[in-house]
Amino acid sequence: MRPELGDPGNIPVTGMLFAEYITVLLMRKPIFGLLPFVGTIVFIVLFVLVLGGINPRVAFADFAEGQKAFDAEDFSTAFRYWHTSADQGEAKSQLELARLYRDGKGTNQDKVVASLYFTLAAQQQIKIAADEQQNLVEEFSEEELALAQKLVASWEPIDVKSGTEKTELTAQDKKALRWFKAAEKGTVKTIKEMIAGGFDLNKRDKDGWTALMLAALNNHRVTSKTLIEAGADLNIADPLGMTALMAASVAGNKPLVAFMVKSGADIEQEDTVGETAEYMAEQAGHVTIARYFSTLELPEDQIKEAQQILIALGYLEGSADGKTGPKTSEAVKKFQKDSGQKQTGLVRKLLLDTLEDKVADEPSLQADKTENPFEAASITTE
Repeated sequence: MRPELGDPGNIPVTGMLFAEYITVLLMRKPIFGLLPFVGTIVFIVLFVLVLGGINPRVAFADFAEGQKAFDAEDFSTAFRYWHTSADQGEAKSQLELARLYRDGKGTNQDKVVASLYFTLAAQQQIKIAADEQQNLVEEFSEEELALAQKLVASWEPIDVKSGTEKTELTAQDKKALRWFKAAEKGTVKTIKEMIAGGFDLNKRDKDGWTALMLAALNNHRVTSKTLIEAGADLNIADPLGMTALMAASVAGNKPLVAFMVKSGADIEQEDTVGETAEYMAEQAGHVTIARYFSTLELPEDQIKEAQQILIALGYLEGSADGKTGPKTSEAVKKFQKDSGQKQTGLVRKLLLDTLEDKVADEPSLQADKTENPFEAASITTE
């Protein structure tokens, strides 16, 4: 028999929320993949960090507003309302939030986090929450079960300060709210109006996200293209290293991904745990996008430069012709292995930068480059 998650009434609630969960997720265990990582880190951790000091009455209001949104099948809005009140300890919000996580409504499906909120609701005598939590963990692996136990043991509600006065939004705050809402909803007209009015294209919200990142994650291709063509920075990253290209890759929007790449998005940019947009597309199940990334290489002149250095370093025999084939690919893989990089065999920016750094560190190679641009022989490389 699978061990139970524990008696909801006897599990200690101490420490900072999700500290150990973040650590495990950052290791990118295969059972979690990308989507739970994005769902948990972006929406849970940042809620915990920024939503302190909310009056209990607000928590109840958040539940009611969340219910209205849910009844209207606006699950994303319901998720946000219920997350706010659930993290303050409101039991009904915890139950409903758990169901959203379990079913993948309004957020990415994450059954481990769902288990946490079912347990928290059960601690407050919501009987149905205990039943649903028990049904959920029956299918958990040992690793998922252990992680769920850690989550419950480390959870702590947001510190609620009674009597907190509502702060009036400034005119600039209202503009920013309108801007980010338009990006999230894909309201191109509003975005164009605000761009024409000189609004900061790269302004970040409280989570470090730009309008382009929000539009990309929500699959708004026209809005994203409008922002890019107006000059939005494609390579800005949030505190976890997420970029607009990564967001589009997670969303599965291949035309937008291709447009971003052509517009200068860095395909080799990594998040804080060293993963790229290509990896994220693959983990999210978007095979066509992953395959698209796998075909991308540098222009011919830069491939030729990489070949020249590979010849000088002894990884490649023949002459540099700017074309990649089996021999060049094999030479690249050998160099990547020796350099501690992923062995893709592709000539990309990271590879060329590493090769150039290698030349800069070896004066003899610099001299060779001056005298002979690595055109070592007339034998073709392929």
